[in-house]
Amino acid sequence: MKTTSILIVEDHPLTRRAIGGLLRAQPDFRVVGEATNGLEALHIIEQVTPDVVITDIVMPMVGGLDLLRELAKQTPRPLLIVLSLFDDPRYVQEATECGAAAYVLKQSAPTFLVTAIRDALAGRFFCTPAISGQALAEIENRFRKQPWNRQELLTDDERLVLQLLGSGCEPEEITRRLAHQPHALPVVCESIIHKLGLPSQADLRRYAEQWTAKQN
Repeated sequence: MKTTSILIVEDHPLTRRAIGGLLRAQPDFRVVGEATNGLEALHIIEQVTPDVVITDIVMPMVGGLDLLRELAKQTPRPLLIVLSLFDDPRYVQEATECGAAAYVLKQSAPTFLVTAIRDALAGRFFCTPAISGQALAEIENRFRKQPWNRQELLTDDERLVLQLLGSGCEPEEITRRLAHQPHALPVVCESIIHKLGLPSQADLRRYAEQWTAKQN
């Protein structure tokens, strides 16, 4: 099994411990270091070259955004995941401009941090669903010259849910098909809704039916 090496950059020890416990529970994740600020992180990265760096934004000495800017210059560079208390889309914009591959709110980390890392490893940008709809729209307007195909943001499991919904499957059947998925079906559906910018659950069902029809 290929393992993903991860460095945690967070100045609060309890948060750092909680993140570490969450990641160590994944058999293919390996926490190779912990830092309390960006300067300390840079020294560690010189020694261990992690695949992924998870960083807070506000930290003493060197903050998360400055760390991202510095790491963005490196070749090869680690995947950069922001874990933050701030839910303002402007922070998401600035983080992505600095090279972040995912933006996760700290309060939603138990639900979404592992998914965010896996999405980033698969080349998909992840943003916590609570802010992703507005944030993704603003990022699209600022950074994309062509319309953003939001479907590219969906995970394989989220695409499967769309297909099953569009085929008329009941929630019980979809849940059975997603037995390997760590998140409950309503959480997965919420993520799809926000990634696609849909107004409601009813719109998700209609979108799924149209999407499935186009695939056939």
